[in-house]
Parts: sequence; C-alpha cells; structure tokens
Amino acid sequence: MTLLFMLIIIAGMPLLAAISYRNIKTLESEETDLQLSKAPIYIQSMVMQAGICWLAYYVAKQEGFHISLGGIYSFYTIVAAVSFLAITLCFAYFGQRFKDKNNEGTLQYLLPQNSRERLLWILAVIVAAFCEEYMYRGVLYQLMLVHTEGKIWAAVLLSAVIFGFGHGTQGEKAIIQIIPFAIGFHILAIFSGGLLLPMIVHFIYNISVELFFGKKIIRQ
Repeated sequence: MTLLFMLIIIAGMPLLAAISYRNIKTLESEETDLQLSKAPIYIQSMVMQAGICWLAYYVAKQEGFHISLGGIYSFYTIVAAVSFLAITLCFAYFGQRFKDKNNEGTLQYLLPQNSRERLLWILAVIVAAFCEEYMYRGVLYQLMLVHTEGKIWAAVLLSAVIFGFGHGTQGEKAIIQIIPFAIGFHILAIFSGGLLLPMIVHFIYNISVELFFGKKIIRQ
C-alpha cells in the first residue's frame, strides 16, 4: 500500500498533470477559441482524489500514523491563517495583474463558466481541500519525516515540491508559485496541530480565485 501510494503521488499525479497540460496547450495552438468541457474534468478530479485519499487512509493505518483533523484554534492560529490567506490572495491578484501576456498558464481553461460548472467546481474544491491536505500535509509529510530521519523542514520541502508538481496542469510557472503556498499550508498544519485549518484556508483560497479572478482571467 505504501509503495503504491508513493508511486502514485510522486510520479503518477505529476505525470498525469504534465500530460493534461500538454494536451491543453496542443488544443490551444489548434483552436482560435478553445472551450473545454469542465464538468468531466471536475468529476474526474474528484473521483481520482477521493480514491487516492482512500489509499492514503489505509497507508496511515498500516504505518501507524496519527493524522489529526482537529488542532488548536487560538487567537494566534486564527491570525496566522487569515494572514496567510491574505498574502496568497494578494500574490494571486498582483501576479494576475502584471502577468506576461505570453504566460503559458492554463488556469483560464479550468475555471467554470456557467451555473452547472460552478456547482461542480465548488464540490471539486471541497474534495480537493480535504483530500489534498490529508494526502500531502498528512500522510505524505509523515512518510517524508520517516525518510528524512525526522528532519521537519526537509520533509516539508519535499512534500511541497511534490504537491507543486502534482499541479502541473496549470503550467510550469504555476508549479513554482504553488510550492511556497504548500509550505505555508504545512506551517499552518504544524502551528495548529491539525489539518482542519489548512483545509479551510485551502478551500477559501481556491473559491476566491474563481470569484475574484475567474471572469477576468477568462476574458483575457
């Protein structure tokens, strides 16, 4: 179970992301007005993440990992979460405002454009926030701790890099941008002692990207 999980999350997901990115860019070069059907993408994402999360749960049981979904919610942890969310949204805003017109990103093709797609997008974001935090900040981080002999920052960095490459569908620049976000999620998880706080921040960030920037990105 552990080896299968490691292969999927370290090699399988980045490979699928790279293939998806290549396919989108190929279609983009062939079409003047590329319109992807979002519903199958969102459903496929939810099914895949739920399946890998189920595998991660059994890996945690097999390895004897304690993955806490709760944590400590004090004034300081809440301030840390709000501050991190504000920083990430500012980064997203200014990154979008001053982005290169030739940016190779594909986010504009992945955001919803109608009510049905938006509902599926919200469901996909909920699943992603829970599953990705459990898989990366929970189980993968614990496995990296074992392989780095308890070196916390090494485990955090390795998990964050793997998380970044798992989002390669959005492009090479997105991978570089996502890695610091992932480190921030790790810090929130360690600081609060559980995964619920980073799950909430993860969900709010993803929803905010569509609400605040989605229409602007799609129009450009």
